[in-house]
Amino acid sequence: MRKGFFPRLALSGIRKNRSIYYPYILTAVLTTAMMYIIGSLQNVTTDYSGTLAFSLQLGIVVTSIFSVIFLFYTNSFLMRRRKKEFGLYNILGMEKRHLARLLLWETALMLLISLVLGLAAGVLLDKLMHMLLTRLVGQSVSLTFALSPGSMRYTAVLVSLTFVLIWVNSVRQVYFARPVELLRSAEVGEREPKARWLLSLLGLAALGAGYWLSATVKDAAVMILFFFVAVLLVIAGTYLLFTSGSVTLLKALRKNRRYYYKPDHFISVSGMIYRMRQNAVGLANVCILCTMVLVMVFSTLSLWLGMEDTLNSRLRSDIDVRSASTDVSALEAAVDETLRQAGASREDTWTYRYLSFSALPSAEGFVSTVSFTESDALFGAPATFQVMPLEDYNRMLGRSETLLPGEVLLECTRGNYEGDTLRLLEETFSIKARISDGLGAGQALASIYDYYCLVVDSMDTLERLNRQQQSVYDSYASDIRTTMSFYLSPASPELSQAVAGLLRDGAQENGFISVAERRELRENLMTLYGGLLFVGLFLGLLFIMAMILIIYYKQITEGYEDRERYRIMRKVGLSRREIRRSISSQILIVFFLPLAAAGLHVTFAFPGIVTMFRALSMTNVTLIAGCALGSFAGFAVLYGAVYLLTARVYYRIVSE
Repeated sequence: MRKGFFPRLALSGIRKNRSIYYPYILTAVLTTAMMYIIGSLQNVTTDYSGTLAFSLQLGIVVTSIFSVIFLFYTNSFLMRRRKKEFGLYNILGMEKRHLARLLLWETALMLLISLVLGLAAGVLLDKLMHMLLTRLVGQSVSLTFALSPGSMRYTAVLVSLTFVLIWVNSVRQVYFARPVELLRSAEVGEREPKARWLLSLLGLAALGAGYWLSATVKDAAVMILFFFVAVLLVIAGTYLLFTSGSVTLLKALRKNRRYYYKPDHFISVSGMIYRMRQNAVGLANVCILCTMVLVMVFSTLSLWLGMEDTLNSRLRSDIDVRSASTDVSALEAAVDETLRQAGASREDTWTYRYLSFSALPSAEGFVSTVSFTESDALFGAPATFQVMPLEDYNRMLGRSETLLPGEVLLECTRGNYEGDTLRLLEETFSIKARISDGLGAGQALASIYDYYCLVVDSMDTLERLNRQQQSVYDSYASDIRTTMSFYLSPASPELSQAVAGLLRDGAQENGFISVAERRELRENLMTLYGGLLFVGLFLGLLFIMAMILIIYYKQITEGYEDRERYRIMRKVGLSRREIRRSISSQILIVFFLPLAAAGLHVTFAFPGIVTMFRALSMTNVTLIAGCALGSFAGFAVLYGAVYLLTARVYYRIVSE
């Protein structure tokens, strides 16, 4: 072979097949850029909170794994279109080792372009992404420009290894195939697929089980444990139903003579049987990608937009101080002295004593006869009780409620208790009234289980419950605490930070257990939820890019396969209008089937996500539903735009 033959042939092959190579190269460039950006952001945010760093590290892991799988998968479309060309080269005298060299040069050229353009694009877009991230997490934006050598090295190594694996796999396909097999590779899938009822039923069962878990489990702790199981079941069910169930359904329709023997139905059903055999996996992939995009975007967007609701449910005021002492006057005096030093005063103060402990539900009530252990909490689904005396309740809310011995007021902060009496440990209480004052709004966050607030008649009853739970739970027992929550006057972030600092400095002297600050909590939530939203949007963009490329290649593949069928149908007498209508109906059904399935997945995933969000004190279901519907509507518009663009490519191919 003449010197430079293979590089020129490789370059010529890429140019001649630009309709399939250029989108692939563009995707590889963008993937490389995104890998560099997420790595660079992780490096420059090391000084931020651990939650943001964790979110970005998670983004790096997901981006890396998905990029390798995605580039590897989409390369199979390229090989499918090029196998006939390679077979022709083989017949004309080019040996398998020559084809391997040709593939090596093609892969090397794509790798070079991907690295050069991808890293350049990543460097240019890095600062923009950094500004977006800092805006979402409420941090100040630095305008300095800097490269990330570590991210460059990581990206270059990972992309290079990916393309090496792609080349090895491509050589394997060509090397072990006979020339005639390469020439006829485009016709391999022409055999009619079989109906597989068992796999179809298994897919339906897996999908139903996943839906059932998400829709019926109402306990947040249980939902967190089983949501991943539900996801795996839905993924398995999706692939089984697309690969086997669709063919089974179409063949059942074909057996219905009254339905099948009509011009539109005859052509559509027959064409879709072959179409589903060849493209079922790709359609299932598109469906899963759509679902992942929708779930990530609307869930992270809900958390970010509902941040104020979460903040209000976790901390009702500017400052929250908890003390180990039950002396309310001493706590107030210590706090007032600190406020005097800072030049501030308090308003709208809540001060109350409380006891918080867990109890296992049973037929008799909430009881426990064994020592409370972590395994009990995990598998026994305990409920948490916050108990306070009536004296503190009335003083804090300005009420004048009365309770007889044995009577209580009950607030179901999280959970639902329907009975008129309540057995708790060794006590049986009569529920005089149910209240909704938000007594346990902040403390409920500490428990992912049901949470109840109980107002008892006196401090004596509270201390009696304390002795009972200490005898049962031993080293796991709680103590009676005192909480003081208040707003600052004058209100300012600087003053709040100063007061919180002074209170923490004197915590040991005054017996303070913890000091919580609303400003600090807001910053932490913004960092956490802003970071999650950024990663969700970032990965969503990556998945959308993958989805578009898969759809594009699917349209090209189907276009070349349908071109001959299009000609045959014209020869047998069908009008161009009838043929186009039939083909259009097939494309529309197949194209929008993954979107419809993704919408169904999200619908059944919604109750499970709402249940898990309760553990994060995110209870605004209206907001979550609005984000879900808005995300789906926006994604549907984007999906439709992708259809219009790729459909033009399809019709151009079949009309040639």
